[in-house]
Amino acid sequence: MTDDPEVWFIDAHHHFQNIEAYDYPWLDPSRPPALEGDLSPIRRNFLPDEYRQLVSGWRVRKSVHIQNGWRAEDPIGETRWLSGLIQSYDLDMAIIGYADLANSNIDHTLDAHIAFEHFRGIRQILNWHENPALQVASRPDLMEQPEWRRGFAALAERNLSFDLQIYWPQMEMALELAQDFPGTQIVLNHFGMPIDRSASALRHWTSAIERLALADNVSVKLSGYGLGHPHWSKTDTIPLLQAVTRIFGPERTMFGSNLPVDLLFSTARKIFETFDASLLFLANDDRDRIRHSNAERIYRF
Repeated sequence: MTDDPEVWFIDAHHHFQNIEAYDYPWLDPSRPPALEGDLSPIRRNFLPDEYRQLVSGWRVRKSVHIQNGWRAEDPIGETRWLSGLIQSYDLDMAIIGYADLANSNIDHTLDAHIAFEHFRGIRQILNWHENPALQVASRPDLMEQPEWRRGFAALAERNLSFDLQIYWPQMEMALELAQDFPGTQIVLNHFGMPIDRSASALRHWTSAIERLALADNVSVKLSGYGLGHPHWSKTDTIPLLQAVTRIFGPERTMFGSNLPVDLLFSTARKIFETFDASLLFLANDDRDRIRHSNAERIYRF
């Protein structure tokens, strides 16, 4: 919690959900366990009043809602619902929605999204892993497929960003994508998802992060601390956040709470305290860039 009125935040990664009214297949009790583990604690509504209460001590003035596994056949439905929440709750919130970029109807889908004022970009989760429980994408090489790349090219035509969620072995492919489409802003989610935190795996993750950061159009979010590492601590997480911040630099780094998902692994207070502690090695201006200025620019508030 901060008492400094000059310190404020943009939460660049969170989710809302109303499971009583809408369909979220990833929260279906019949779904096999995946990276997040037991979802029963968050298999409930999560709406702006609760979110505001959780972050009330941290001056979160603006936020970015990231697509939340809404029924894939109706991607515009989530954007429409969120646009209604923005009006009803007077939210200063950008929307990152879902689209299957390989779909032949992608132009129509994107045009329908951007009809809503607060829409800023797409996240299509691309995680691929040898363990089927950790796979989300339909195939390992989706970023290389011509039909998917055609959809990706359509983002720049509409000034839309792309939220990139992958594991470190996929980062070389992502670097090629970023270099082939330098006009598209790409935001790496969850600081590159180091789900295996053995010394050997972290060396590979660090090298892959360094490679991906060579693309100037890629930024990173410090978010999702507990994904794949549910018993995380400040001691083991802060050095990783600082390493990523040094690699990308304070001009390309942002913060995200990943609420409510990360409530599975910790409290909102612990998430914010860990993030703020990870910034202590930086000058005040650089801390403010990461707390809010970069997200304000990248998500076009």
